[in-house]
Amino acid sequence: MATTIYDLAEAAGVSIATVSRALNNHYAVSEATKKRILALAEEMDFHPSARARSFAKRRSGIVLFVTDLYRNIAFENPHMFEIITGISQYLDSKNYSLLIKHISAKDAPSGIKDLMNKEQADAVIIHAAILSRTLAGVISHMALPHLIIGKPDFPTSICWIDVDHEQAGQKAATYLLDKGYRRMVFLMGNEETDKISLARRNGMLSMFEEEELSFTTLYGDSSYESGIDLAEKAISQNPLPDIILCTNNYIAMACLQVARHKGLDIPDTVAIMTFDNYPFSMLVQPQLTAVEADMYDMGQEAARFILRKVKVPELQTQSYCTIPRIVEREST
Repeated sequence: MATTIYDLAEAAGVSIATVSRALNNHYAVSEATKKRILALAEEMDFHPSARARSFAKRRSGIVLFVTDLYRNIAFENPHMFEIITGISQYLDSKNYSLLIKHISAKDAPSGIKDLMNKEQADAVIIHAAILSRTLAGVISHMALPHLIIGKPDFPTSICWIDVDHEQAGQKAATYLLDKGYRRMVFLMGNEETDKISLARRNGMLSMFEEEELSFTTLYGDSSYESGIDLAEKAISQNPLPDIILCTNNYIAMACLQVARHKGLDIPDTVAIMTFDNYPFSMLVQPQLTAVEADMYDMGQEAARFILRKVKVPELQTQSYCTIPRIVEREST
């Protein structure tokens, strides 16, 4: 059986990316490492294919965006399409095209590997919803020009960008404390899986603790139906909270409905605030004060980075972008 680049990388004790760069005389690999890898390649009778040698020199002009496009995602995750719009418009300005591909989290490791082996694109942007440790390993071993939208929930060296959700929580808490709110209830999703809301909660906790204050957190499943139950529990507390902060628009709408049904005046009896500015916060009455993150801007940043990484494969990033802001409306 012919020696593969994986065999050569294992024998050399380096990554596949380092082997590839050494074979292509890349400046980022030291001369000593290049000589050692080239000597091993000769000893192991390694012969890279013509496709492998020329892959880095050919450009398709296409960037893949890969996620799980399940039914109703437009309602459950409207941010996705703001991100895609930002990516697409930036790529278009640079004469690149965006190819959107549906792959489930289960099929992502093999599916993305197959797509890139077929050279359908120069790089791939992956939504964190389908990221796994297995997929991260595939990305690393292929030395793939990539970017993850969303911070991985496990240690990894792969590239990612995200909104700073903890900072968003801090901004929300600072705003509410400055407005004089003290008795807060935070309504969020599942305590184990809703990592974004947990990060927001951590940010709020840090600000409340500075004032020697605390707040109540109620957990659900992030849906409108769950929001009804959460709102009932929040409003039944004694004393009544002066502010209910919701982790998304669905829970906020449910909270608004329950408060109206009980005849509570908003914001005089109880105020309501939400994370995320859409899809509903500006459409309901009263309009909801919201913590907004510019997802279009994050899409633009993602596209800008991925094109740079196509040109400079060694480029790395693990960072936050897009500063959250408060959109104040009638509900506070």
